[in-house]
Amino acid sequence: MEKTWRLIIDGAREPAANMALDAAVMQRMAEEPSDPTLRVYRWTYPCVSIGKFQRLDDIPFLINSGPIVRRPTGGGSVYHDELGITYSLVFGERSGVMPEGTAASYRHIHEGVAAAVRELGLDAGLYAPVSGPAKAFGSCFALPVRSDVVSRGKKIAGAAQRRRFGVVLHQGEVSLPLDVWRKWSYNNALNIFISCLSKQLQARFLEGQITDKEDRLAEELLVESMEEVTR
Repeated sequence: MEKTWRLIIDGAREPAANMALDAAVMQRMAEEPSDPTLRVYRWTYPCVSIGKFQRLDDIPFLINSGPIVRRPTGGGSVYHDELGITYSLVFGERSGVMPEGTAASYRHIHEGVAAAVRELGLDAGLYAPVSGPAKAFGSCFALPVRSDVVSRGKKIAGAAQRRRFGVVLHQGEVSLPLDVWRKWSYNNALNIFISCLSKQLQARFLEGQITDKEDRLAEELLVESMEEVTR
């Protein structure tokens, strides 16, 4: 049975503003239960996002790499530019729109992402690691984990989650090679991405807008997120 989701096709925003808005959508849903949300967005300029628990001292190679912003979710560092599709999903843990638990929901979402990547012409599947030593906490795309999307052995899509007050924020990035962008426009690729997620999640996406309350919350969170990246 299809579930109704709000779809936000956003424009380009400053890195810190993007992160604050994702956090605001999550906070609002915790305060006022509402339809789950898929937000797809872009960046005003290339940047690197780092996980909520990463320390800049532990990733010195990023210090001179350009603008850095801290995500409200965990995980490693991710480079964002015009060659990627960045998205967030916000939903209630017990809403029934997603399998419960981090691993199950992560895999479920990425099955839809992998289907979209295949539609765009790449061989793609979910990463299944073999046993071995733990990996260092660094670049997210250099270190695939279980259920990341890989193509010919290379990670091309990953994500991180945060769970708070019964709400899940899932932030994801799909990094596509130049060959894909030579064949597809951003809008066409985005339509395929949304269509495949709709089928996988059994979601009926209705295009909407960021609410005034979410905008206000994002403004309040913006200063906090900008301060955190310096810690």
